[in-house]
Amino acid sequence: MKKESLGKILLLSWKSTFTGNLWKWLIGSASTLFGLLLLGKNFFNTTVENSIYIGISILLIIFLIRYLLFFSINVIQLIHYTYKESVYGDAIILLRDSFSKIHSLRKFDQIEDKDFIETMVIFCNNLKVIFDKKTKNKCSVSIKVPVKGHVNESTKVINLCRDSVATKIRDTNDYQKLNHTIIGNTAYQKILNNILKENKEQLYYLNNNISFSADYENTSKDSYENGKLPYESELVYPLIPHLWDSKSKNFECIGFICIDCNTKDVFDEKYDVAIISGVADGIYDTITLRNNQKIN
Repeated sequence: MKKESLGKILLLSWKSTFTGNLWKWLIGSASTLFGLLLLGKNFFNTTVENSIYIGISILLIIFLIRYLLFFSINVIQLIHYTYKESVYGDAIILLRDSFSKIHSLRKFDQIEDKDFIETMVIFCNNLKVIFDKKTKNKCSVSIKVPVKGHVNESTKVINLCRDSVATKIRDTNDYQKLNHTIIGNTAYQKILNNILKENKEQLYYLNNNISFSADYENTSKDSYENGKLPYESELVYPLIPHLWDSKSKNFECIGFICIDCNTKDVFDEKYDVAIISGVADGIYDTITLRNNQKIN
C-alpha cells in the first residue's frame, strides 16, 4: 500500500465497501433483494412497510460493518507503512553517517588505532539503533576478527569492538578468558563452510530460536550463568566483499559482523541480511588496509 492521506483512506474505504461478491448477491438480482426486503413479513409476520424498513436497516448495518472493516484494514496498513518507512529511512541516514566516517579514515596514509576503533564502534552503535527500532527489542552488535591472519577452520576470534552498551555488560573477565574458535561456534562454522563451497546465496547465518536449536554451539555460553545466552535470535555475516570471485583468490574472510536480539523471531532473510551484507562490504577494504599496515 502506498502512503495515503486520511482523506484518501476514507474514500478508498468507501469504494471498497461497495465492491465484492456480497453486494452482487444481495442486490444483484430482484429476487434476492425482494427476499431481503420481505424478510420481516415472511419470518416475523410484520407489515410490508415494516418489513421493508427491516430490510433496509439490515443493508445499512452490513454497509457500516464493511466500511469499518475496510477502514480499519487501510489504517493498519498506513501505520505499518509509515513505521517501516521510518525504520529504513533512519537506517539509510545512520549508515550514510557511518560510511562517511569509515571513508574518511582511508584518506590518511596511516590509520591510527584510536581513530579506527572509534569509527568501528560508531558502526556498531548505529547498527544497534537500527535493529533496536526494527525489532522493537534490545539488540547487540559486535565485530569479530581472527587473532592472527584470516579466518580458517582452526582460527580463534576476538572482539574488534562491540556497541557501547554491550561492551559494558558482556566483555567480562570470564568471556575474555575463553577461546572463541571457529569450530566451537555454529554460526562461524556454517558461514565458512558455505564460503569454501562458493555458496553465495547462503553466506549468512540466521537463527531466530537459539534456545530450541539442539545442535547450536557457542563458546560464549561458558561465560554466562547456567550456560544461558542473553539472546534468542542471531544474525551473523562474514567480513568479505559483496562481489567476489573465488577463483581469483583476491579476498579473504577477515572476520564477522554479529547481531543478536533478546527475543526470538525478529530477523528476516531479505532486508536484515541486505543491511548487514552492505556494512560488511563497506568496511572490508578499510579493515584490510589497517591489517596490512599493522603487518608492515
